[in-house]
Amino acid sequence: MSAPVGVVVALLAEAAALGLRRPKPGLQPTDGHRRLIHISGMGADAATHAATALADAGATALLSFGTAGALAPDLGSGDVICPRVVIDQDGLRYVADSAWRQRLAAGNRCVLHEGALLTAKRALAGRDEKYAAQLRYGAVAVDMETAAVAAVAKQRGLPFLALRAIVDDADTELPAAVVAATDAWGRPRPFSLIRGLLRAPSSVRQLPGLARAFNLASGALRTIAETTPDFAWAPAAADLTPASPSRV
Repeated sequence: MSAPVGVVVALLAEAAALGLRRPKPGLQPTDGHRRLIHISGMGADAATHAATALADAGATALLSFGTAGALAPDLGSGDVICPRVVIDQDGLRYVADSAWRQRLAAGNRCVLHEGALLTAKRALAGRDEKYAAQLRYGAVAVDMETAAVAAVAKQRGLPFLALRAIVDDADTELPAAVVAATDAWGRPRPFSLIRGLLRAPSSVRQLPGLARAFNLASGALRTIAETTPDFAWAPAAADLTPASPSRV
């Protein structure tokens, strides 16, 4: 396989949108497409490890792929962002590759929003903290991995892009019981979930809506992955440039 794009995915459920069968954490077997996939688990440290492993394995570009939460009020479940800029909570900004982004947008029927993506050190579950983050950073959505992938791309001199589908909108309060009851790869911890729901039984009413929202996000990601399995990565592209950081 020549000139593969390296795809960092945090959750096993997100990896399903790539058409993987029985995915497991870590670097995935090659699947016939011009891509390498690493299921990292949640958080910056895990994403750094995955992106580094992909670069070591021969990836010539890095893509952060998965879901996100909305910070801007005009984004809803199933909307997809391919941000021009990624920001971390320390104020570093990473500019995504514009030529790659344009090719991906041109090859898909989904609308790709271009607003800034914030990478947070923990999940932003409440509407007040989402609003505060949007006000401070000017970002339209938030995840926990993308800036770490961008940093590795910068270190290795590789082009970088992010593709994230919205699950929870800016007004959604994520139940603490749900946030705490999954492991790093998004697998449920049943006993922890039961304990959390017993402490906050009203959270049960939110579960069907969250499931529908995740299905909308997954469907949008699956549509893009099926349309452009290699995410429009071009192996011979002199116009592509590495992600570049600057201070906010």
